[in-house]
Amino acid sequence: MNNDSFQHGQRFSDESSEERVRKVQLFRARTFPFGVFESEIATIAEWREPTPLPHAPESVLGVVSIQGRMLTVLDLEMLAGGEMDSDDGPYRSILALRGDEQLALAISELGETIECSTSESESAPGNEERFVLGVWRRAGQDARILNVTELFPAALQGRERRRRRF
Repeated sequence: MNNDSFQHGQRFSDESSEERVRKVQLFRARTFPFGVFESEIATIAEWREPTPLPHAPESVLGVVSIQGRMLTVLDLEMLAGGEMDSDDGPYRSILALRGDEQLALAISELGETIECSTSESESAPGNEERFVLGVWRRAGQDARILNVTELFPAALQGRERRRRRF
């Protein structure tokens, strides 16, 4: 019997009801374990200090250029309700995401790549963090699987995004 499980509040895959296996890259953002679907990753680069943005929320570390793209780097620990603690250790890598939002994630430790299937999923009680699809568990360890489409809205926390006006 497999000890891996994936619990979530919404469908693991919106494509169909048939079983599907997806690869998930596990990582840590300081003390918080996370995972993101491998298909949503553009690249993983060495850490470089992001250029801070004025008046940005605490969860936005700044911007970096990776592979010719300017990416907004998010601190998932802050986004998940953690507090900045200098004893948590440095960030070591930047995980650049695919997509129009041009986001990247600050990561402390890169973990393994695992496979999750829809049959391993169970309904989870109400999810307060809309940027989390669910929680994957193995041998007493948890990892929050990210819903990357909700990262930017969660980072803004109700702040209105500037829109270009014509």
